[in-house]
Amino acid sequence: MRLAMGLFAALCIFLGVYPASLYAILPHAVDYVPYTGSHVVTQLQLLLFSGLAFFVMLPLMKRTLTISLDLDWFYRRLAPALTTFCYRVGMPVDAALRRGVVGGLSSLIQGLRVWCGPQGIAGRAWATGSMVVVVLLLLTGTLVFYFSTR
Repeated sequence: MRLAMGLFAALCIFLGVYPASLYAILPHAVDYVPYTGSHVVTQLQLLLFSGLAFFVMLPLMKRTLTISLDLDWFYRRLAPALTTFCYRVGMPVDAALRRGVVGGLSSLIQGLRVWCGPQGIAGRAWATGSMVVVVLLLLTGTLVFYFSTR
């Protein structure tokens, strides 16, 4: 980091002393002259008066024993508290939802086993005549639905 800072400090000094090297690589021609008398005096006035204002206001900038809340408060204090709160509230809710879903799925599986299992109504072997009746009813329902929507 020191090497990079030293390199860029030297680059700033070089560009301040010899600005024509910067102007030469710009895409458009530049006819600006930075070191005219009025420009140097104006910049010196700005520098001196800002320094004067700093030293005049220096007694007002004493350190006070206060706590300043910065943005880091959000991830130091608020985020852990919010995480703990969500964990304490969310874990019982999550457990209840899991119990409800697992219970509902197990009762659904039991109901499907009653209807579609090996001994269930849809799982046992049907006689051919009763299957013909079921297929006839399904086709009749399909045709009624088809022609009623046209």
